[in-house]
Amino acid sequence: MSRGVGLMLLALNAASLRAEPAVVIGSFADAQNASALQMSASTLKLALPVRDIRTVTYEGVEGLLHRVVVVPLDSSQTPELRQAVQELGYAGAWVADVTIDAEESYRSLEPPSATRSPDTLNTPVSVETGPAMLPLYRDKAARSDFDALPTPRSRFKGDTSLTFRLKAFASASTVPSTDVYREPLSNRRNDSSADLRSMLQHDVGSWSFEAAHTTVVLHSDAIMLGQTTAGAEQVVVSDDLRLLNLADDLNDGQRHRTLHRLDRLNAQWRSDHWAVTVGRQAVSWGSGIVFQPLDPFNPFAPTAVDRDYKAGDDLVLIERLFDNGHDAQLLHVFRRDSLDSVNGDVASTAAKWHGYAGVLEFEVIAAQHYDTEFIGLSGRVPVGPAVVRSDIAMRRGISQDALNDDWGVLGLINIDVAFPWRGRTVYAFAEYFHNDFGLAELPTPLTTLPADLQAGLERGEFFNLMRDYLAVGGTFEWHPLLTQQLTVITNLHDSSSLLQMQFAYDVGQNQNMQLGWIGSTGGSGDEFAPITVGVMPTGQSLTQGGGDRVYLRWAGYF
Repeated sequence: MSRGVGLMLLALNAASLRAEPAVVIGSFADAQNASALQMSASTLKLALPVRDIRTVTYEGVEGLLHRVVVVPLDSSQTPELRQAVQELGYAGAWVADVTIDAEESYRSLEPPSATRSPDTLNTPVSVETGPAMLPLYRDKAARSDFDALPTPRSRFKGDTSLTFRLKAFASASTVPSTDVYREPLSNRRNDSSADLRSMLQHDVGSWSFEAAHTTVVLHSDAIMLGQTTAGAEQVVVSDDLRLLNLADDLNDGQRHRTLHRLDRLNAQWRSDHWAVTVGRQAVSWGSGIVFQPLDPFNPFAPTAVDRDYKAGDDLVLIERLFDNGHDAQLLHVFRRDSLDSVNGDVASTAAKWHGYAGVLEFEVIAAQHYDTEFIGLSGRVPVGPAVVRSDIAMRRGISQDALNDDWGVLGLINIDVAFPWRGRTVYAFAEYFHNDFGLAELPTPLTTLPADLQAGLERGEFFNLMRDYLAVGGTFEWHPLLTQQLTVITNLHDSSSLLQMQFAYDVGQNQNMQLGWIGSTGGSGDEFAPITVGVMPTGQSLTQGGGDRVYLRWAGYF
């Protein structure tokens, strides 16, 4: 009799359990590390409703492993959820089947009490990472961040979602008296922008279609200066070098411009082990917090404030998930050259293998990027409650015009950790970055740059002039609705530093606001101080850069 009851209980238990696909954001041998990541990930503001964020344990080759997974509300949404999680900074997220209790009630994640930013999150202990904004972290899998997308999203017809983000940004910068733009700008530079992003997602069977349209209004001194960015914003205003020109001006003037463009337009097909994406989509590789040597595809600048959505490229991406948890990606990015022709010399073809070896998580990359070879290696390993990561990229030159066959190395090593202190969450990180293509010494005046460095700066792959940097920073939660971030980037050659401090406040359930300051330290001629770029007939130096900047950003999600 007891045996029959036992068999019946086992059958009932088996019926209540089933294997379902989930998005894996971290895998650890140490349960404490998994618990820390689960806690930090619970504050994610996702555009999709999810059932749970949990830790599941399974027997791996090296013993017990603890995976932190995001379980979708509907298994058909797994591909879309994986993409959303990757855009929030967990670039190495992958899909695996986990055992789910069928009796559990479904839920949607409510917006966290503390803000976290989508492309910016900072909360260590994750095995996937992402760059931090100068000091606002892009939060890759574990960086705690502050301005993330809220949860509630409108859905209709069952498999279609339409969501919106309305954002306003304004900044003011001081202009040094010796600056080359002092005359047209006087003593202050003002930049502001507003944009409405409309995002449409339609799923049918194994297919998913995505479109994101943005209308941008700029009122900025940057326009008068012929610059394409507004202060600390990385606003894409042109598709001239992309395969498809999906941007169009509506109005423009000396200091204002209105335009609209499609930043996402793609179709995806997914099965249990394969996925193919065709169209305009964003790709993020590597595990840097501030610097991104393994991510040449529109990386965020260290000081970028708006990291909600990374700029998309026109591409074809093929993904393969293996039963052992490893996955592979094959990517081709199409571009046009300066003569407006589709040219393989300016395209990128890359392959990436992502896998595990015991507690080590690794990525191997091989690419042909702008007609030069690119080899990359990334590794992440938990060390107690912290995570240590390293990215190394070897590139055969950067500029096509330089005809440089010498290999150069870009690399970083970082560590981050999150821990409770007096009932509050604290996040801290440190990162060292090296770039062989940077300058060992900054000439005065600075009139020309090496071709490889110049090409990297123009393409938005580099954001600094010299070779060695140390970035340290962290986040402190003063209140569930208020967090403070601080990041310091120091040039190890001249000891000048760039500082960014930000307060993030959740104004409402679907609104957040950031108030920040960017400043610098250093003497005349140092990189982060005003750089001498010429001399006036009177003998007075002409400089560029330097000066303090304050900014205010508000975003609402509907």
